Amino acid sequence: MLRTMAGPTIRRRHLGAALRQLRTESDETREQAAFVLGCSPTKVTYLESGRNVIGKTELIVLLQHYGAEDRLETLEELRQEAGKRGWWSTARLPQWLAAYVGLETEASSVRCFELELIPGLLQTEQYTREIHRLRGHVTPDDLERRVTARLRRQERLTASDPLRLSALLSEAALKRCARQPGVAAEQFRQLLDWAQRPNVEIQVLPFDIGLHSGMSGAFTLLSFPEGLLPDAGWQEYALGGHLIDDESDVAALARLYDELRG
Repeated sequence: MLRTMAGPTIRRRHLGAALRQLRTESDETREQAAFVLGCSPTKVTYLESGRNVIGKTELIVLLQHYGAEDRLETLEELRQEAGKRGWWSTARLPQWLAAYVGLETEASSVRCFELELIPGLLQTEQYTREIHRLRGHVTPDDLERRVTARLRRQERLTASDPLRLSALLSEAALKRCARQPGVAAEQFRQLLDWAQRPNVEIQVLPFDIGLHSGMSGAFTLLSFPEGLLPDAGWQEYALGGHLIDDESDVAALARLYDELRG
């Protein structure tokens, strides 16, 4: 379930899926793979689901048994990556936020809709700092950690394999920003700069349309590479946030996003 995805990462699931594919292609059962490794079938299940990371020696033994020694270099590299802790796990973020950041970091695309705020991935440091200061319930140390984490999250937009971002925001977010001296000019320049990137799309929902179907609140949709995870939704509120993994709910949010974007 996505609600517990602070544990297994995409790389763990990718590695597990590769091991499962090799086993099925070899016509082996989990029990047979467990016998080769000298472990229980439950452990094989955990390895193939991404719950646990296979050891190097175990990987070598399995690949030899499956006749897939030529995959060792690729899968060993993936195994090493899967064993690393994500930067967000040591950033001392609230658990609810760390869970989301972990998913966002592994996502291939993000679609976000905001009513009052500039989307987090597009915020300047100054805007982010002011937003968290106004919320008032975070300590100075927490504020700095969250500002640092937000700027770190933006690195995905300029990575070699960049995150695709489609951001839709209400005109209200721009109007409120424009009223904040010392913040607006830099933030608007950064929005224009981000909009020049081929992986970033920014659209504004104007006041002129009047009432609209997205007035109930902001939300985010995440999609992941290679179909290893289904799309997920995210909604944040004053003191936390929650992931949405029900397929029908995520589909409803996707339809809403397309409607608003249109």
